[in-house]
Amino acid sequence: MASFHHALVLLFLLTVLQVLGRRLPWPMPITYLLGSIAVTFWPGFPRIELDPGFFFLCFVPPLLFADGWLMPLRDFMESKRPILLLSVGLVIFTTLAVGLTAHLLMPDLPLAMAFALGAVVSPTDAVAVGAITHRLKVPARLTAVLNGESLMNDATGLVAFKVALAAVIAGSFSLKAAALDFVILAAGGVGLGLLLAYAIGKLRDFLLSTQNADSQFEVTLSLLTPFAVYLAAEASGVSSILAVVAAGLYSGWRDPLRMEVETRRSAWAVWSFILFWLNGLAFIILGLQFPAILGSLNDRYSPGFLLLVVGAVTFAAILARLVWVFPGAYLPFVLSKKIRSSETPPSWKGVLVSGWAGMRGSITLAAALSIPLTLEDGSDFPGRDTVILLAFGVIVSTLLLQGTTLEPLICKLGLRADDTFARENLLARTAAVESALRYLREAASSPADTDEERAAHALVVAEYEHRLLELTTEGEVKASAKRRLTTGLRHRLQALRAERVAIDELWRKNIITDEAHRPLQHLLDHEESLLAGHAAHVKA
Repeated sequence: MASFHHALVLLFLLTVLQVLGRRLPWPMPITYLLGSIAVTFWPGFPRIELDPGFFFLCFVPPLLFADGWLMPLRDFMESKRPILLLSVGLVIFTTLAVGLTAHLLMPDLPLAMAFALGAVVSPTDAVAVGAITHRLKVPARLTAVLNGESLMNDATGLVAFKVALAAVIAGSFSLKAAALDFVILAAGGVGLGLLLAYAIGKLRDFLLSTQNADSQFEVTLSLLTPFAVYLAAEASGVSSILAVVAAGLYSGWRDPLRMEVETRRSAWAVWSFILFWLNGLAFIILGLQFPAILGSLNDRYSPGFLLLVVGAVTFAAILARLVWVFPGAYLPFVLSKKIRSSETPPSWKGVLVSGWAGMRGSITLAAALSIPLTLEDGSDFPGRDTVILLAFGVIVSTLLLQGTTLEPLICKLGLRADDTFARENLLARTAAVESALRYLREAASSPADTDEERAAHALVVAEYEHRLLELTTEGEVKASAKRRLTTGLRHRLQALRAERVAIDELWRKNIITDEAHRPLQHLLDHEESLLAGHAAHVKA
């Protein structure tokens, strides 16, 4: 019962801090952290004990699965070289730079735990970066690279973190053995994740074909998928992290075309709430643990020394990223004639923004808090509180420093979105209307239709012709959308389905991106739901 009460208290605290945070001039995670630290000084606030293993299982699989689901696969493949350079090369470089810095300043921190700290702070926060880049509409390729990096460096950073913890438990660290373990775990995890996601997809298709599934079933299955994949990978001894990411990528490619309208709308709403809760609660739970963690270190280090180490580790993480991104962006063009002939080098402004977009967030938190409390012999896990405290400092520092200055930097550089989204959006809308118009013209009124139905059919055809004219001139206006709810419901529903087929086909053929496809799909789902509800009301 106490655990249930604690869950309610945490959700209430999250709600209160969310309201307060909207009035404060810094990123929302800072409000979560400071607010949760503040409530620990209230004697009546319950003391919440943290189970590291349960915390990791509860938070990491759904967060990584959602990142994979939302990642546009076409954008990922087109930008795979810079994404892999950042998510693998930069993760390893950051792990070494931060780990060596921490071990140099704190010689009593085991080297493997210092590298665990480097691995845990290497992933960037997709939510914090995405909120800024989406609002300012930066160039499409930069958005794709940052989103893809946030997804993949979560995975590679956590795999490196697991390898470092295994070295601590084993009592020794071998770079060669760690690299081999990394490759084996990664390959096995990706393969298993794709296999399980494919099998779950086939199960959903079978149940839908037998009409034994509904939106509640599918949404529930989608929520269970990341946990099932994670636990299966853990039992198989491969990377559970990469297995979940691979499953998310496959599901994000499959689900938009296979889900029914109501299922898609329900899943989107449910997952939005889940991600809001998990991202917020991760920061709140860390804030609640912070006073106890700080207290455990007071007898070994002075507050001034801890601040110095936090500053040095944060500086190492930021500098490592800035040092890496420029060579990583331009050296491939210097070394490869093929790349020079087929691609355009990125602008230095975009590379600088990429280098400064290094805020850390919920994945770093979840990983740090998942460090076991004790070793197998019952002794305290060495350096656990130190790593958590330093990870906390890096998160707060990067959110305050980079999170508050990234937007002014983008504005100062004059970095603006290109015409990719506008062009693909117009292409998709035009193709959808043309497809619906072709269907309506081919579906001539049957002799059994009444005069009213034939008139309604003619009206719908005229409206789509008008929409096509608007799209090819000044763009679709809102007035035409309102008229679609009044007459010709059957024809309108069929025309909307033809529109969906057209935009899905453009997406499947990689002619438009998720950024253009997903909003149009949501719009068509919304219109179809309205029309279906109106049709049911008319029949009643």
